[in-house]
Amino acid sequence: MIESLTILALAVIWSVLSGQLSLFNLLVGALLGVVLLSVVLRGKERPVAARIVGIVYFIIRFVIALVRGGLTVAGLAIQFSPRFHPHVISFPLRVRSDAAISLLSAVITLLPGTVAMGTSADSRILYAHAIGTADPEDARNDIRNIEDLILRFMA
Repeated sequence: MIESLTILALAVIWSVLSGQLSLFNLLVGALLGVVLLSVVLRGKERPVAARIVGIVYFIIRFVIALVRGGLTVAGLAIQFSPRFHPHVISFPLRVRSDAAISLLSAVITLLPGTVAMGTSADSRILYAHAIGTADPEDARNDIRNIEDLILRFMA
């Protein structure tokens, strides 16, 4: 029952955000709601509402990190003699599903200054290239923060 109400609410929200309350927009919103619930209900260890709050929090924090990273890289670009501090780091993963690993890799690649390079054969370690910080542990902490956000709704 709660899943049906969630799908209905997501369909209405999608239609409102699209700017037109139409049958087509409701159907697209319902389809997106079903896809979203299939991802967030994976483990069923947390209620749907907590997972949706986790997704919203993830999006907000991602946008903030995107702006912050963009400003950092822009600052490096306008310096007369920039110090990039390139690092290739290994990051032990706590996320286990392929979807969560792919999302983490995509997010850190979208953030300016970091690029996901791949995972180990057993998918327990993520390798990434980072610039901008002198300490590789700072880059690991940034990735860990993103992983924590993903674990809020995909665990």
